[in-house]
Amino acid sequence: MNCQELERLVHAYLDHELDLMTSLDLEAHLNECGTCRAHHQALRALRDAGAQHVRFHAAPAALKARIARELRDACRDRTSTRLQAWRAATAVSVFALTALLAWVALPVTSPGPRQAAAQSEERMVYHIASSADAETALRNVANHLAISPRARVVIVAHNNGVDFLLRGARNRDGSPYESSVSQLKAQGVDFRVCQNTLTRRQISLDSVIPEAHLVPSGIAEISRLQTQEGYAYMKL
Repeated sequence: MNCQELERLVHAYLDHELDLMTSLDLEAHLNECGTCRAHHQALRALRDAGAQHVRFHAAPAALKARIARELRDACRDRTSTRLQAWRAATAVSVFALTALLAWVALPVTSPGPRQAAAQSEERMVYHIASSADAETALRNVANHLAISPRARVVIVAHNNGVDFLLRGARNRDGSPYESSVSQLKAQGVDFRVCQNTLTRRQISLDSVIPEAHLVPSGIAEISRLQTQEGYAYMKL
Protein backbone atom coordinates (compact mmCIF):
# COMPACT_ATOMS: atom_id res chain seq x y z
CA MET A 1 0.00 0.00 0.00
CA ASN A 2 1.27 3.53 -0.84
CA CYS A 3 0.55 6.95 0.61
CA GLN A 4 -2.21 7.77 -1.90
CA GLU A 5 -4.10 4.61 -1.08
CA LEU A 6 -3.77 5.22 2.63
CA GLU A 7 -5.11 8.77 2.21
CA ARG A 8 -8.18 7.34 0.51
CA LEU A 9 -8.78 4.63 3.13
CA VAL A 10 -7.69 6.20 6.40
CA HIS A 11 -11.11 7.55 7.37
CA ALA A 12 -12.72 4.15 6.76
CA TYR A 13 -9.96 2.61 8.86
CA LEU A 14 -10.68 4.98 11.75
CA ASP A 15 -14.36 4.00 11.56
CA HIS A 16 -13.49 0.26 11.53
CA GLU A 17 -15.06 -0.22 8.10
CA LEU A 18 -12.19 -2.02 6.35
CA ASP A 19 -11.81 -5.78 6.02
CA LEU A 20 -9.05 -7.54 7.90
CA MET A 21 -6.54 -7.89 5.05
CA THR A 22 -6.85 -4.21 3.99
CA SER A 23 -6.50 -3.08 7.60
CA LEU A 24 -3.30 -5.13 7.99
CA ASP A 25 -1.85 -3.66 4.79
CA LEU A 26 -2.68 -0.14 5.98
CA GLU A 27 -1.12 -0.74 9.40
CA ALA A 28 2.04 -2.13 7.77
CA HIS A 29 2.35 1.08 5.75
CA LEU A 30 1.83 3.21 8.90
CA ASN A 31 4.74 1.39 10.53
CA GLU A 32 6.98 2.17 7.58
CA CYS A 33 5.88 5.72 6.68
CA GLY A 34 6.33 8.43 9.30
CA THR A 35 4.38 11.06 7.34
CA CYS A 36 1.30 8.87 7.01
CA ARG A 37 1.63 7.78 10.63
CA ALA A 38 1.64 11.42 11.79
CA HIS A 39 -1.35 12.20 9.59
CA HIS A 40 -3.20 9.22 11.00
CA GLN A 41 -2.45 10.21 14.57
CA ALA A 42 -3.69 13.75 13.94
CA LEU A 43 -6.95 12.47 12.51
CA ARG A 44 -7.43 10.09 15.43
CA ALA A 45 -6.81 12.89 17.95
CA LEU A 46 -9.30 15.12 16.17
CA ARG A 47 -11.94 12.41 16.19
CA ASP A 48 -11.38 11.66 19.89
CA ALA A 49 -11.58 15.34 20.80
CA GLY A 50 -14.83 15.77 18.94
CA ALA A 51 -16.30 12.71 20.57
CA GLN A 52 -15.67 14.13 24.05
CA HIS A 53 -17.89 17.16 23.40
CA VAL A 54 -20.76 15.36 21.68
CA ARG A 55 -23.98 15.62 23.67
CA PHE A 56 -26.32 12.67 23.83
CA HIS A 57 -29.98 13.23 24.54
CA ALA A 58 -32.39 10.55 25.69
CA ALA A 59 -35.48 10.07 23.54
CA PRO A 60 -38.76 11.34 25.04
CA ALA A 61 -40.91 8.71 26.72
CA ALA A 62 -43.77 9.30 24.26
CA LEU A 63 -41.44 8.67 21.30
CA LYS A 64 -40.14 5.49 22.87
CA ALA A 65 -43.69 4.25 23.46
CA ARG A 66 -44.79 5.06 19.90
CA ILE A 67 -41.80 3.29 18.38
CA ALA A 68 -42.34 0.24 20.59
CA ARG A 69 -46.05 0.15 19.66
CA GLU A 70 -45.31 0.35 15.94
CA LEU A 71 -42.74 -2.39 16.21
CA ARG A 72 -45.23 -4.64 18.01
CA ASP A 73 -47.88 -3.95 15.36
CA ALA A 74 -45.45 -4.71 12.55
CA CYS A 75 -44.40 -7.97 14.20
CA ARG A 76 -48.03 -8.91 14.82
CA ASP A 77 -48.96 -8.28 11.17
CA ARG A 78 -46.01 -10.32 9.95
CA THR A 79 -46.85 -13.15 12.32
CA SER A 80 -50.49 -13.07 11.23
CA THR A 81 -49.48 -13.22 7.57
CA ARG A 82 -47.18 -16.16 8.19
CA LEU A 83 -49.86 -17.91 10.25
CA GLN A 84 -52.40 -17.50 7.45
CA ALA A 85 -49.92 -18.84 4.90
CA TRP A 86 -49.13 -21.78 7.18
CA ARG A 87 -52.82 -22.54 7.66
CA ALA A 88 -53.43 -22.43 3.91
CA ALA A 89 -50.50 -24.73 3.23
CA THR A 90 -51.67 -27.11 5.95
CA ALA A 91 -55.18 -27.20 4.49
CA VAL A 92 -53.81 -28.06 1.05
CA SER A 93 -51.60 -30.79 2.51
CA VAL A 94 -54.47 -32.29 4.49
CA PHE A 95 -56.70 -32.28 1.38
CA ALA A 96 -54.00 -33.97 -0.70
CA LEU A 97 -53.37 -36.58 1.99
CA THR A 98 -57.09 -37.28 2.33
CA ALA A 99 -57.42 -37.71 -1.43
CA LEU A 100 -54.42 -40.06 -1.49
CA LEU A 101 -55.80 -42.19 1.35
CA ALA A 102 -59.18 -42.35 -0.34
CA TRP A 103 -57.56 -43.50 -3.57
CA VAL A 104 -55.48 -46.13 -1.78
CA ALA A 105 -58.59 -47.40 0.01
CA LEU A 106 -60.50 -47.99 -3.22
CA PRO A 107 -61.34 -51.68 -3.61
CA VAL A 108 -59.30 -53.56 -6.18
CA THR A 109 -61.59 -55.39 -8.53
CA SER A 110 -60.20 -58.69 -9.71
CA PRO A 111 -61.08 -59.64 -13.26
CA GLY A 112 -63.59 -62.45 -13.68
CA PRO A 113 -62.67 -65.71 -15.44
CA ARG A 114 -63.88 -64.51 -18.82
CA GLN A 115 -62.15 -61.15 -18.46
CA ALA A 116 -58.93 -62.81 -17.33
CA ALA A 117 -59.10 -65.22 -20.25
CA ALA A 118 -59.61 -62.32 -22.65
CA GLN A 119 -56.57 -60.51 -21.23
CA SER A 120 -54.26 -63.55 -21.40
CA GLU A 121 -53.06 -65.64 -24.31
CA GLU A 122 -54.88 -68.95 -24.82
CA ARG A 123 -52.48 -71.88 -24.35
CA MET A 124 -53.22 -75.61 -24.45
CA VAL A 125 -51.04 -78.71 -24.18
CA TYR A 126 -52.51 -81.96 -25.54
CA HIS A 127 -51.11 -85.13 -23.99
CA ILE A 128 -51.12 -88.22 -26.26
CA ALA A 129 -50.12 -91.45 -24.55
CA SER A 130 -51.47 -93.86 -27.17
CA SER A 131 -51.37 -93.57 -30.94
CA ALA A 132 -54.81 -95.20 -31.03
CA ASP A 133 -56.06 -91.77 -29.94
CA ALA A 134 -53.84 -89.77 -32.31
CA GLU A 135 -56.42 -89.42 -35.10
CA THR A 136 -59.04 -88.12 -32.66
CA ALA A 137 -56.47 -85.81 -31.05
CA LEU A 138 -55.43 -84.26 -34.37
CA ARG A 139 -59.06 -83.70 -35.33
CA ASN A 140 -59.79 -82.03 -31.96
CA VAL A 141 -56.76 -79.76 -32.34
CA ALA A 142 -57.90 -78.74 -35.83
CA ASN A 143 -61.37 -77.93 -34.45
CA HIS A 144 -59.79 -75.96 -31.60
CA LEU A 145 -57.77 -73.82 -34.01
CA ALA A 146 -60.81 -73.26 -36.20
CA ILE A 147 -62.49 -71.55 -33.24
CA SER A 148 -59.34 -69.96 -31.73
CA PRO A 149 -56.85 -69.51 -34.58
CA ARG A 150 -54.46 -67.53 -32.36
CA ALA A 151 -54.28 -70.17 -29.62
CA ARG A 152 -50.87 -71.63 -28.84
CA VAL A 153 -51.09 -75.43 -28.98
CA VAL A 154 -48.44 -77.98 -28.02
CA ILE A 155 -48.85 -81.74 -28.51
CA VAL A 156 -46.63 -83.87 -26.26
CA ALA A 157 -46.40 -87.57 -27.14
CA HIS A 158 -44.94 -90.25 -24.92
CA ASN A 159 -45.18 -94.00 -24.39
CA ASN A 160 -47.11 -95.58 -27.32
CA GLY A 161 -48.32 -92.12 -28.27
CA VAL A 162 -45.07 -91.43 -30.14
CA ASP A 163 -45.91 -93.95 -32.90
CA PHE A 164 -47.94 -91.56 -35.07
CA LEU A 165 -44.94 -89.23 -35.22
CA LEU A 166 -42.65 -91.88 -36.71
CA ARG A 167 -41.85 -92.04 -40.41
CA GLY A 168 -44.40 -94.01 -42.43
CA ALA A 169 -47.05 -94.09 -39.68
CA ARG A 170 -50.64 -94.30 -41.04
CA ASN A 171 -54.14 -93.96 -39.58
CA ARG A 172 -56.95 -96.52 -39.79
CA ASP A 173 -57.80 -95.42 -43.31
CA GLY A 174 -54.24 -95.92 -44.47
CA SER A 175 -53.54 -92.19 -44.80
CA PRO A 176 -50.13 -91.02 -43.55
CA TYR A 177 -50.20 -89.09 -40.30
CA GLU A 178 -47.41 -86.85 -41.56
CA SER A 179 -49.79 -85.01 -43.87
CA SER A 180 -52.14 -84.02 -41.03
CA VAL A 181 -49.18 -83.18 -38.81
CA SER A 182 -47.71 -80.89 -41.50
CA GLN A 183 -51.00 -79.00 -41.84
CA LEU A 184 -51.23 -78.38 -38.10
CA LYS A 185 -47.53 -77.49 -37.96
CA ALA A 186 -48.22 -74.80 -40.54
CA GLN A 187 -50.88 -73.40 -38.19
CA GLY A 188 -48.33 -73.09 -35.37
CA VAL A 189 -48.88 -76.38 -33.52
CA ASP A 190 -45.72 -77.63 -31.83
CA PHE A 191 -45.14 -81.42 -31.71
CA ARG A 192 -42.81 -82.75 -28.99
CA VAL A 193 -41.65 -86.35 -28.54
CA CYS A 194 -40.45 -87.94 -25.29
CA GLN A 195 -36.83 -89.02 -25.68
CA ASN A 196 -37.07 -91.35 -22.66
CA THR A 197 -39.73 -93.31 -24.54
CA LEU A 198 -37.54 -93.63 -27.62
CA THR A 199 -34.62 -94.82 -25.52
CA ARG A 200 -36.72 -97.33 -23.59
CA ARG A 201 -38.33 -98.71 -26.75
CA GLN A 202 -35.02 -98.58 -28.67
CA ILE A 203 -36.48 -96.40 -31.41
CA SER A 204 -33.92 -94.56 -33.55
CA LEU A 205 -33.99 -90.77 -33.42
CA ASP A 206 -33.93 -90.73 -37.22
CA SER A 207 -37.30 -92.45 -37.19
CA VAL A 208 -39.03 -89.32 -35.89
CA ILE A 209 -40.57 -87.12 -38.61
CA PRO A 210 -38.94 -83.67 -39.00
CA GLU A 211 -42.13 -81.83 -37.93
CA ALA A 212 -41.57 -83.02 -34.33
CA HIS A 213 -38.66 -82.37 -32.00
CA LEU A 214 -37.40 -84.18 -28.92
CA VAL A 215 -37.74 -83.27 -25.26
CA PRO A 216 -35.92 -85.21 -22.49
CA SER A 217 -39.12 -86.29 -20.73
CA GLY A 218 -42.70 -85.99 -21.98
CA ILE A 219 -44.24 -85.87 -18.49
CA ALA A 220 -41.68 -83.33 -17.27
CA GLU A 221 -42.36 -81.18 -20.35
CA ILE A 222 -46.11 -81.22 -19.67
CA SER A 223 -45.50 -80.24 -16.04
CA ARG A 224 -43.19 -77.40 -17.10
CA LEU A 225 -45.69 -76.05 -19.60
CA GLN A 226 -48.45 -76.05 -16.98
CA THR A 227 -46.53 -74.61 -14.02
CA GLN A 228 -44.09 -72.24 -15.73
CA GLU A 229 -45.86 -71.15 -18.93
CA GLY A 230 -49.52 -71.31 -17.89
CA TYR A 231 -50.74 -73.96 -20.36
CA ALA A 232 -54.09 -75.68 -19.82
CA TYR A 233 -53.95 -79.49 -19.97
CA MET A 234 -55.90 -81.99 -22.06
CA LYS A 235 -55.19 -85.74 -22.21
CA LEU A 236 -56.36 -87.76 -25.22
